Parts: sequence; C-alpha cells; structure tokens
Amino acid sequence: MKHCLQCDAEVSDDTIHGLCPRCLLAAAMEVESNADIARESKPPRSIAPDPAELSRQLEDLEVSELLGQGGMGFVYKAKQHQLDRVVALKILHTELQDQTAFAKRFEREAKALARLNHPNIVSIYDSGRTSEGRYYFVMEYVDGVNLREVLAGGHLQPEKALQAVPQICEALQYAHEEGVVHRDIKPENIMLDARGAVKIADFGLAKLRDPIAPDEALSGVDQRMGTAHYMAPEQVEDARLVDHRADIYSLGVVFYEMLTGDLPIGHFSPPSKKVELDIRLDKVVLKTLENRPDQRYQHAGELKTEIEFISKAPIRRSGFRSESSIKVMGLPLWAIAFGADLEAGEVRGHAKGIIAIGELATGIIAIGRIAVGLIPLGIISIGIFPAGVIAVGGITIGVIASGIDSYGVVSFSITNGLEILEWNP
Repeated sequence: MKHCLQCDAEVSDDTIHGLCPRCLLAAAMEVESNADIARESKPPRSIAPDPAELSRQLEDLEVSELLGQGGMGFVYKAKQHQLDRVVALKILHTELQDQTAFAKRFEREAKALARLNHPNIVSIYDSGRTSEGRYYFVMEYVDGVNLREVLAGGHLQPEKALQAVPQICEALQYAHEEGVVHRDIKPENIMLDARGAVKIADFGLAKLRDPIAPDEALSGVDQRMGTAHYMAPEQVEDARLVDHRADIYSLGVVFYEMLTGDLPIGHFSPPSKKVELDIRLDKVVLKTLENRPDQRYQHAGELKTEIEFISKAPIRRSGFRSESSIKVMGLPLWAIAFGADLEAGEVRGHAKGIIAIGELATGIIAIGRIAVGLIPLGIISIGIFPAGVIAVGGITIGVIASGIDSYGVVSFSITNGLEILEWNP
C-alpha cells in the first residue's frame, strides 16, 4: 500500500498525483483560489499609471519607468530627491483600493518590511497614500534580476546554488526571529543583484507575530494563500496555522529547482540522479521537503550550517570511468572504473560490464580489488572460477580458497576437505 505524498495517509496504487482524496481536494481548492485571486488582482481594465502623473502625486519622487506588475500592484523605478538615491516605488492597483483584503495585504507587506533590517531582505523606506489616495510604499531598488529569470535558462551550477541558498537561509532565520513568516518563498520573490547578493522581496502574504493584526482579519480565501507547488503540505490546508517551517519547505522546493531545473512533484528523484553534484546534498534537500514539519530542519540556520559544511569539505572525486557504448544483455561490453568518494559513501570505482575492471568489478570476466562474476580475479573474488587472495566459488585458486575444488595455502573443498599447504623455500 502506498502513502499520500502530502499527509502519509494510505492510498491506492492508482491515486492521482500520489495524493489522498483530502489532499487532492485541498490542492484543487488552492489552485482555484489562486485563479480567483489572479482574476481579482489583474482586472482587464488595470492600466499602469503614467510615471509623470505619479511624480506629480509624490513630491519627493521623480518616477522614471515601470519595472513590472504583480498581483497587487505596479513597481516603478524612481529617484528620491531629498536623499539623492534610486528607489523602487510600489503602487496598489486602483481597482483594489476598496477591497479590504488586498489593502490589508499591502499594509501587511509594508509592516513586515519595516520591522526587518537585513542585507538579504529588500528594505522599505516609506509608505502612505498619494495625493490621489493610492496606497504606496518606497523600498530599496535592486539592480538585478529575480531567480525565475535566471532559471529560465535551466538549472544553476551547484556552486552558484550553494552560494545563494545560505544567504536566503540567513534572511529567513532573521525574519523568523523577528516574528515574520514569509509564506510565499519562490523564485519570483528572490532577487539577485549585480554582485550576486540575494535579496528576498514581496512580503505581501507574510504572517506577523502581532496580536493587533492577526491573520483572522484577512478573508477566507487567504486561508489557502501561497503559490502552488511551493507551498508546504500544512499550508495547503490553512496558511493561518503555519509556522516558520513552512518557509523552509518552500526553500527546499526552490533549492531542488535551482539544482535540477525541475520541481519536486510526485515521485521525484534525488537531485544527484538528475545532475552531477555532491550526493550529500540529496539528504539535505530531501530533509527540507519532508511532509511533516517536525521532520524538516527546525530552523533555517541549521540548513545554512549543513550547506556550508558541504561547501567547505568537498568530497574527494578522483579516478577514472569509461565504458563501451555496445550493450550485451543490457550490460556494456566493457567497463573500467577506479576511484572512490569515501566521505560520501559512494564507490565510484564500481565497474559493471561483460568485461569489468575496477575497484569493485561485476561481470562475466571481472578484475578488481573485489571481483564478482563467472571468472573473477581479485584480492577478494567470488564466482564460478575465482582466483585471488581470498577466493570463494566453484573451482578456486587463492591464498585462502573455498569451493567445490579449491587450491591454496589454506583451502577447503568438497573433493579434498581442509588442506594446509606448507611452503619450503
């Protein structure tokens, strides 16, 4: 019997997407609610205000260009005259001004950013309403791109991912200690500046540890707020009840996507099965993606420590591997492999082929330190006609030999029994 990928409940073999009926319904409701939000937040008549018009409504800002549009508003590049600096201006959609839930989300993002002062989190400088009554806030301008744009070209090199994720961990650890849970960690909300520094943005769905502004003030739709495929299992059910470990799950999804270019959906393979990387990262990534919060990393700082340890103590990758493209009975005609990643517990010198030569050799004719096959030759050999220091099999030759018919310094065979040969030089 299989288990649900979200809640570990028992499910039948033909279940859809590996989910039980309850989790499948919750996921469907989440996708539907996201579609509702998109329809509400992007009305067809939504037109970006003219930069010159915004400049007239905000005395200290010279708004120059539209940078982008999100579900809640528009983001512009502007110059703040008083402090002579470039900033980003975020304006709430006009059509959403009178919708309480969206106005509260907008204010929530401003409050979340206002209480956070960290080099890996976009800073907020000011907030309020324009002379025309539009909600806005002024924030740090990041000269760079978001992670989604970077991933458009495929997965990142592992070294790049290992540089970025610890920075995200630092930012999340700080935010969590300040009582802020982001609840929408995804590539679109992770900025990379020209120097490669990470900046987390968009705290519009943040959960604040603030009894004055509890989550219950938000609409019922917000109980399932987040982004499909990046949400923790518990967040699918009710986002109001999640804690900081939901952010760690979402970061795990982003981490997997950075390494492989794919999302961890359904029965997914460990990252090292998709791309060549340090296999110790498999354990790290999979732990962030545990369905139960108590089985994940309990703090973002713990994840950062694990990644930094792997980065500073790389596994030893040495040796040689080559094999024939010609297959016989599903095996390459010949295979040669030497070397081992001992710290990772991975034997890279395992050669499998009709003719196999390696640290560990398996084949019809096998030659290696440990050889297994029809005719194996090695320090330890196991097969029908093995020869080596320690040989076990049919007709064996070795220092220590055991088999139907064996010959060696110490040998035991069915035909001759136990024999100890004495050498007289």
